[in-house]
Amino acid sequence: MSPVLKNPLGAKWTAGRHGKAEGGPGVLASHTAGLTIVEVAALPGQAQAMRAALKAAFGMDLGAGSPAEGAENAVCTGPGQYLLTGHDVATVKAAVGDLALAVDQSSGRVRLTISGPAIAALLAKTCPLDLATWPVGAAHASHFLHIACTYFRRGDAEFDLYVGRSFAQSVGKWLLDASAEFGLEIA
Repeated sequence: MSPVLKNPLGAKWTAGRHGKAEGGPGVLASHTAGLTIVEVAALPGQAQAMRAALKAAFGMDLGAGSPAEGAENAVCTGPGQYLLTGHDVATVKAAVGDLALAVDQSSGRVRLTISGPAIAALLAKTCPLDLATWPVGAAHASHFLHIACTYFRRGDAEFDLYVGRSFAQSVGKWLLDASAEFGLEIA
């Protein structure tokens, strides 16, 4: 099997320390293999009902649906649109019924979790958004190296990046190179 198929981030994306060796790592990164990702979008006029259905089925309180809201396993990508992780598409479709469309993105997207004391400096190299103003739980769709990317702020210095699987190797290589000055620890 191809190394790209085994690891969408490329053959060089291996566990351990990369780049600057002295001191603690400035950037920590992980990739969740086998993660289920379902994109769900409310049909016109059904966003509130869809959010209520998801809350009843999974206990997710998704709020009013602004792009700046999110939860651990639900990232808002636009009004009435979410990336859900940890739930298979059949279960999500059953929960939302005729209120929304649900599409399995597990093979189409990759989630990287990156964190650490140098995360702001690292992301400033490519992200056009002012991440310092985001509260924890904020999510925005933008780009990363001119690649479509959804950013989710998981913690004060922790972000999830959702990118298309076919671009993951480019993102992985860039992260290895760009974080070398800070020291990168891959889990």
